[in-house]
Amino acid sequence: MKISGYFQAILLASISMAYGAILTSSEDIYFCNRQIETGVDDAVVGDPHYEMKEIQLDPVSVEEENLIVLMHESYRAQVQSTNMMKLRYHAGIAEKAQALADSCVFSHDTAQNRSVAELPGVYVGQNICKGHSSWAACIDNWAIEKNNFALGIGSTNGGVIGHYTQMMLWKVMAIGCGFNTCGGSRLYVCNYAYGQFSSDVKIPWRNGNQCADCPNTCTVDGFCDCGGIFCDSEYKVMAPTCECKMWWII
Repeated sequence: MKISGYFQAILLASISMAYGAILTSSEDIYFCNRQIETGVDDAVVGDPHYEMKEIQLDPVSVEEENLIVLMHESYRAQVQSTNMMKLRYHAGIAEKAQALADSCVFSHDTAQNRSVAELPGVYVGQNICKGHSSWAACIDNWAIEKNNFALGIGSTNGGVIGHYTQMMLWKVMAIGCGFNTCGGSRLYVCNYAYGQFSSDVKIPWRNGNQCADCPNTCTVDGFCDCGGIFCDSEYKVMAPTCECKMWWII
């Protein structure tokens, strides 16, 4: 799905007008404040084992899948990045996200629970939210953390940035999400391949001219497109040039 820059701008303007900013002061919304360490991603503000009853299964529709990708790519297109990868929806990691939503437990699961056989060695990250009226409102609320973020610095005021930096991580090529209504409240889960490590949080993308690192694979929207192919190694990631390279030298 290729989206023009003009259409991205119209989409974001429409979403902002329709939903506005969802603030953390709302008593009905719990936010996960991830302690991002290598391979560890399961700390939550409040009770990490908060469980919501009255399970009602509500999988993500195809229309919602398209919206999720569209909104993520719209935010990713807002920054000047030399290496931002194109996103695709991934059924495998979506199934894992849905499993967490089905549990009605508002807490990150483990990296092992998120891993999928078709992406061997790939660390999968995760964002969750609760209590929002729609996918658009949830994603906007993750993205509003950009107000706490500066490239090369990380958090400028001690505020949470982990949801935003996961959304904006250059090497994310796949996203898959799950949804459920639990005890009258809505639970949203998105899994990302790749997930972020502590070294990614301050610099989730490389600043510069769009597609400077991938002139031969650049889309019309300024993303590096390697066809959704992942490297078959936990030590390598797909570079913008569509070569598998050690993650610490890219």
